[in-house]
Amino acid sequence: MRKIFNIKDFRLCQRGVCNSNMDGRDIVVVMPTGGGKSLTYQLPAVLTPGVTLVISPLISLISDQIMHLQDAGVEAVKLTGSTPKGEQDSINARLGSMANTSGRGSSNGGKDIKLLYCTPEKIAKSKRFVSLLQKLSDADRLARIVIDEAHCVSQLGHDFRPDYQKLHVLRQLFPNVPIMALSATCPPLVLQDLLKVLRLKATVPGEDADRTGTVYFTAPLYRPNLHYQVLPKASEGTKVYAQMVAWILREHADDSGIVYCLSKKDTEKVAAELATRGKIRTGVYHADRSDREKDKLHRDWHRGDVKVVCATIAFGLGIDKGDVRFVIHHSISKSLDGFYQESGRAGRDGKDSDCVLFYRAQDASTLSSMTMGDKDGGVKLNAMLEFAQNLTECRKIQFANYFSHTTNLSMTSWSTSDASARAPCGHCDNCTRTSEAYVDKDVTLEAWQLLRIIEKAQKTGGNVTLAKVAELARSSGKAIGGTARKGKGKHGGAKEQVTVDLDAVCGGKVNLKKEEIEILPGDRIGMAVVSSE
Repeated sequence: MRKIFNIKDFRLCQRGVCNSNMDGRDIVVVMPTGGGKSLTYQLPAVLTPGVTLVISPLISLISDQIMHLQDAGVEAVKLTGSTPKGEQDSINARLGSMANTSGRGSSNGGKDIKLLYCTPEKIAKSKRFVSLLQKLSDADRLARIVIDEAHCVSQLGHDFRPDYQKLHVLRQLFPNVPIMALSATCPPLVLQDLLKVLRLKATVPGEDADRTGTVYFTAPLYRPNLHYQVLPKASEGTKVYAQMVAWILREHADDSGIVYCLSKKDTEKVAAELATRGKIRTGVYHADRSDREKDKLHRDWHRGDVKVVCATIAFGLGIDKGDVRFVIHHSISKSLDGFYQESGRAGRDGKDSDCVLFYRAQDASTLSSMTMGDKDGGVKLNAMLEFAQNLTECRKIQFANYFSHTTNLSMTSWSTSDASARAPCGHCDNCTRTSEAYVDKDVTLEAWQLLRIIEKAQKTGGNVTLAKVAELARSSGKAIGGTARKGKGKHGGAKEQVTVDLDAVCGGKVNLKKEEIEILPGDRIGMAVVSSE
């Protein structure tokens, strides 16, 4: 462990998981992001004969794992759709040679592949690959199957992947090969669905496991080295970039970090602005980047040639870079589960790190339209908004309440005990904020007025943005609220102005500042009817 992985001691439940792996058990592991899940299968893979198959959802995660393992001298390879044909042929030949050398105790001159990474799509779509795995299994050379981000198998999970559900064939094809499922967030309902899909037996606790069940390990999700804060995001794009540059240069001028963005376009723009305004060495990662560009970015980032990666959520799951000192969210995430996982990329080495969300109400309407078709998308987004707009309660306690409520888990799943889970962290933005920094105000009347304005504008066919609502609500008498197309034809006729008589609709203008008005619709009021800008 020290020689290959440069790790001196086990953390959390790593020792128990490794021992269960060596014992050939089916295992489910729920550990926090950055808790060291990878070691729990990589160490047994090195110590036992045969190849360990690792199924992972993202090319970025696979590439990162392969890079670190190969640098450590471990025989690790990947077979994905992006693997060059010549490399695929070479890997298949090596696996075929292993399959022809029967017995788990056999070796191939020390050149056996120890870890084979692939995506779930490879299992679902490549009959040749599955046939090769069957030959390895028949020769007793398939040591174990590891399914990373296993919550993706369930439609109840926050990141469902259809091809993950097709992994039910694994138990049927390989009845004698141990299966290990890993996740950072796996609520009880998702866990039961996971066991059903993967054809695993009921779980038994790791500390008192019998010989019949699936061994279940979990570790507290709370990480005290992460410091959370939500910062007000400027309404104008140029000011947002200036905000981010100023914060990075002030807090982490020479540190590695990640900036998560909502879209591919945003990643490109944010990276360009950080580089231009702050002379920050940035890189871009999203689905449209070529595999060569992605691999180069991984190398450059790990070497320090690139300091900040601007990326969509396609980047970062399981990224093994310990010295990420900050994670910034340029916009809110679709769910608090996703935000927890993404922000958890910071501080994997245990050192203090910052997790910052730049929030403005307009982003809520954008996310609302994106999650409208998702199962429970609105509920999950509401929880994210409550987190972003809460100015008083400790972020640690907010996470604890969310995970215990939405997952029916005890507080010990978040911290070591109920008492410690309820104790404020003392270092998040809300814990360090003074009571003079905010004002409590009853805005029941103003919220009702805004709902009436939005309702009226929608009935007239207007496409009303948050900015337009704020502008309209603070006007007097009749005011322009948007535009509507009237008439027939390809384009619906000519544009006409939409007006709302504030006196008749809601008793007059709304007595709030523009930024205060924009917060109210973002706080779930009219999210379904306010269009994104």
